[in-house]
Amino acid sequence: MKGKIRTGVLVGILSISLVTPLQAHAYQEPTDYVHMKTSNMIVYSAYGAKINASEKGDTFSIKATIVNNRQPLEIEIFKNGKDGILKQVAKKGVMEPVAYRDLGDRVIATIHNSAELKFVNPQPIYFRDTDNSVYSSYISTLAERGIVQGRTADYFGVNDSLTRAQFSALLARAYSFQPVQATQFKDINAKKSWYGGYVGALHSLGIIKGKSQNLFDPNGKITRQQAILMLGRTLDAVDFVQEKFVSLPYQDSFNLQEEALHHTQTLYAIGALNDNMNLLPNQMISRGEFAKMLAVSLEAAGRL
Repeated sequence: MKGKIRTGVLVGILSISLVTPLQAHAYQEPTDYVHMKTSNMIVYSAYGAKINASEKGDTFSIKATIVNNRQPLEIEIFKNGKDGILKQVAKKGVMEPVAYRDLGDRVIATIHNSAELKFVNPQPIYFRDTDNSVYSSYISTLAERGIVQGRTADYFGVNDSLTRAQFSALLARAYSFQPVQATQFKDINAKKSWYGGYVGALHSLGIIKGKSQNLFDPNGKITRQQAILMLGRTLDAVDFVQEKFVSLPYQDSFNLQEEALHHTQTLYAIGALNDNMNLLPNQMISRGEFAKMLAVSLEAAGRL
């Protein structure tokens, strides 16, 4: 599916292809794949999913026969006076982020399972440690959508590192992947862990791997190269294709293996990586750095 991405502060206009079989923008009402309409919503599927969509009050409900996270639905919702941030209602009424791009009079959301969506007014957000950070705008954008949260109400932790569990949750929630139980890892309690479903979703897509066949190491820290690998694999999983590349400026990039080099080139080309002299791939990535990488990749993939 080809779509237009708005010009923003994060990246410029990029050509994308989320789902190859779709050949038109959602709002042009293509007829070569499954779609269902309500008064203010159109739901599209390139995979022949059975769709049941409805509106009740301020809630947009979508029920569909989705097999796995590789079969997304694209939902176009006309605002018609509605304001706020689009979110999805999780279990027990908890509001979770949803991947979407705002086109002014409508939004285009991407989900990977049945969902209830609604516009909500976000709470004011201020992180005292982001004022002078180069990552401030990326953090603010993601925080407003509910994709990232601070370490406390007013402290983001720009320079703090990320654990493998935290990274998995951020990435899966940002791309609206549906949780999958991570039963293969003995060090993840499927019933009690808050991150197990996110790890399982990424593992099922080939995005993240364990430290061994049976161990995930949820408290281990994420290096810059590992973040690049997993974010690059995520773009592959949502069918993003970067057609033009530029030379890497990093003096230490010759050490990168084939897959790592490919994903580094992709992320650098879309503007997700910094223009430093060295990449320092084995250095732990900070929360601020990853916020930039995540925000830019979401916009490149048409999800922000």
